[in-house]
Amino acid sequence: MSPGAVATRDALSVFAGDLFSSMPRVDQRRWAEVYLRGLLLVEGKKSVRRISEDILSLPAHQSLQQFINQSPWEWDRVRADLARYIGSVERPQAWVVSRAAIPKRGERSVGVERRFLHEAGRVVNCQVGLIVSLAVPSANIPVNWRLLLSGRWLNDPDLRASAYIPEGVGSRPEWAGFIEMLDELGSWHGTRAPVVGDLRQLRGAERLVTELDERETGFVLEVDRSLESLSGLPRPRGTRPSHPAREALRCCTASGLGQLGGRGWQGSPAEGSRSQLKVVSSMVDLLGGPGRRTAPRRVRLLTELSPAGTPTRFWLTNLTGHRIDEALALSRLAERSKGSLRALEERFGLRDFEGRSFRGWHHHMTMVSAAYAFDRLA
Repeated sequence: MSPGAVATRDALSVFAGDLFSSMPRVDQRRWAEVYLRGLLLVEGKKSVRRISEDILSLPAHQSLQQFINQSPWEWDRVRADLARYIGSVERPQAWVVSRAAIPKRGERSVGVERRFLHEAGRVVNCQVGLIVSLAVPSANIPVNWRLLLSGRWLNDPDLRASAYIPEGVGSRPEWAGFIEMLDELGSWHGTRAPVVGDLRQLRGAERLVTELDERETGFVLEVDRSLESLSGLPRPRGTRPSHPAREALRCCTASGLGQLGGRGWQGSPAEGSRSQLKVVSSMVDLLGGPGRRTAPRRVRLLTELSPAGTPTRFWLTNLTGHRIDEALALSRLAERSKGSLRALEERFGLRDFEGRSFRGWHHHMTMVSAAYAFDRLA
């Protein structure tokens, strides 16, 4: 073994010792370090058997399987320590909300469903996880996870029992899951950061936007082209609430800026594009739903224009004191999640969990996050 490999293993031992200190038993902390080493060092598919054989040179896969799937260690405490560790190394620039689709064979893995995925353009048999990541200068590092569970899993006693889904786990819309995860991260991390993400395919996106605004949490969120999924949120001043939100966007062409008091901005092209980026900034009312606890507030609608002046992409932000280029720079942090997700899939075993239990899924995702954080920061 090379001196560099020894140094990496020594550093990993220190990292694991700190990160897994909340686990009450010595054997849990030992197996946690073994699993973490496997995610980092095993080439190819990171199955429990391969981790056991490659890291320990022993047929100890049953014990390792038990650690991931049945051992009752609390993943929330490990995630909290991971968030604090990341913040101590690099200051988070934003909190990023995103989703991960994990293809699966068969129907028994917890949460698996046949779903139409817009990003894939087809129906896929998969699990879907919600992610909140810390965007630090080096990467977007996931620190909190939720598994989407449909009524099929929640209402069937046999399926619940087979996946060991706890009694307290029920049906929650995606927007509410993200709010819960962000609230948890706030309790773990202390220092808050703007929330960024792509909400174009998120059901109930208007509720997420409203909840963030009422919490006085800064955000820069990409929204649907017509904003029909955010019906009732942004509208020009002086228009009737019955007007569809897309009317606001129709006013955001280069010839209609005066109707919204908008102003133009030009900047460097987006990555992979040769044309100069053109963005219109307009102030609109954030109305929210009937349960909104505060009066409507003014937020900024950013509209990217094609060279012909046609609106192509849209963002909502309540960071009205930021310059347009600063808000757009924050929005680009959300786009990095695609690269981070590919790295998790290709190098850190995101898709390699072989168990079927709810607890095991959360344990595995927590360990994948820890491996990625170590690789990027330690």
